[in-house]
Amino acid sequence: MLRRLTIQNLATIERIEIDFAPGLNALTGETGAGKSILIEGLELALGDRASAETIRAGEKMAVIEAIFAPPLPRATVTLARDLGLELADGEPIELRRELAASGRSRCFINDQLVGVADLKSLGEALVDFHGQHEHQSLFRPDAARIALDDWAGHDSLLDAYRAAWDDERRLRRRRAELEEAARDFDKRAEWLDFQLEELDKLKPQAGEMTRLEQEEKRLAHAEALGRAAGEAYGLLYEGADEQASALAQLREVRRRVAELSEIEPEFADSLAKLGDHESGLEDLAYALRDYRDRIEADPQRLNEVIDRLESIRRLARKHGGGEAEMLAAWDNLRAEREQMTRDDADRRQIEAELDRANKRLVKAAESLTAARKSAAEKFGRSVEGSLRQLNMEKARLAVTIEPLGEAGADGADRVEFLLAANPGLPPAPLRRIGSGGEISRVMLAIKSAMAGRDTIPTLVFDEIDAGVSGEAARRVAALLEKLSSSHQILCITHLAPIAARAASHVSVRKSIRGKSTFTETIPLANDERIEELARMMGGDGNAKSARDLAKQLMK
Repeated sequence: MLRRLTIQNLATIERIEIDFAPGLNALTGETGAGKSILIEGLELALGDRASAETIRAGEKMAVIEAIFAPPLPRATVTLARDLGLELADGEPIELRRELAASGRSRCFINDQLVGVADLKSLGEALVDFHGQHEHQSLFRPDAARIALDDWAGHDSLLDAYRAAWDDERRLRRRRAELEEAARDFDKRAEWLDFQLEELDKLKPQAGEMTRLEQEEKRLAHAEALGRAAGEAYGLLYEGADEQASALAQLREVRRRVAELSEIEPEFADSLAKLGDHESGLEDLAYALRDYRDRIEADPQRLNEVIDRLESIRRLARKHGGGEAEMLAAWDNLRAEREQMTRDDADRRQIEAELDRANKRLVKAAESLTAARKSAAEKFGRSVEGSLRQLNMEKARLAVTIEPLGEAGADGADRVEFLLAANPGLPPAPLRRIGSGGEISRVMLAIKSAMAGRDTIPTLVFDEIDAGVSGEAARRVAALLEKLSSSHQILCITHLAPIAARAASHVSVRKSIRGKSTFTETIPLANDERIEELARMMGGDGNAKSARDLAKQLMK
């Protein structure tokens, strides 16, 4: 519900702050006091169209803040999360609008800057306006259908229909994809098969290019490598030109150091290291000998390596430049060819699946339409019962259900509310009702019928008392009070019977200070409220008879 509304520098308002209560809130005051400006401010906070002309004369900016207390509607929480706002349980939500004299407007939700469209979408889930306002929920497209479905409890039928709709849409999209792919199926398949044949025939392996390049170098330099290994082995193990081998000389060095270490302990570590070096050099000598004996020139193998290496390099260049890119391309080509094979099979099955899905959709749509038609007359009678209580005894509400040109996500029906306000007049769409008071009363009747199912927590009624007096006024008041048990209601009224039923009563007054006009709000209680009710009934607010009548209304 709306907990607090703060308006600064809007039209005749310098700054006001109003705390609203659950249930029925009455806003009263003389004509021209500025009650409509309060509603305009709330509309702006909820994303309505803004104009710099509404900013108070001489000011650079107008600011409007609306704080809504939990529990919040599910749609509000979902929209907030879509905008990246995480709302903790029990946390209020604050909407703020800043209007600059330059014409720029900024919107905030919980201090996060958002677009005006996002603010408006969230606001429509929080407040529903009824009166001379363009954005009443029941004037929006599909609103009548949603209202009828909510009232009748068509949730399970809607779920079944939407599941069938989603399935049918999915199959249609899949068929379109398959048809698009089939347009160049043969050409693409031929190209893929050619690419795969090259790769499948060669069967390149990960790391093979590096191994082949190393083998190519070894084979190309086999004689030089063998000679180098043999000479190194000879120098290490056999010696040359009557010169002792490196190992023999190392052993002699080790013997001399051993003699030193017997007297000088500082050489003991060096002696141990010489032993390690000798062992390592022996291992190296044997490895060199084995390599010398093993390596040999093999021209045939060299040619084979060169040919395969060049084949791999060619395919690598063709498929991205490197071995990794080539192998990835090979995987992708295989996957695409396999998918094409599956798609070809799917094409042969999709029409049968789509036919079955379409039959399920038609059946679900027919069930939903039948349920709507069955509920339509009952809903109309329910609303008409409330209209009779609102001094519209002859009004008739017709709920028309016509087929759409093409089924949509919520069914195959166009639902519309038509009202014949007086006998002899043909039913007309609600939007064409000229009287703001009649609009408000029709909306009150519809909201009353939907009281337990309507998810918008706050309702604003303006001019609901236009053309109403006497017993009809008391009926309107009673219906508002009843509806306020399930909704918070903000009602601008000139009728004392309605204001007397309110849980909270705010007086809107205009004052002139110097050459400036100011709109102010005053919460009323006790004697002040009695005085205001007496004034609304046309009497002297301090006259005993008027005050007694006001007290009687309060009871």
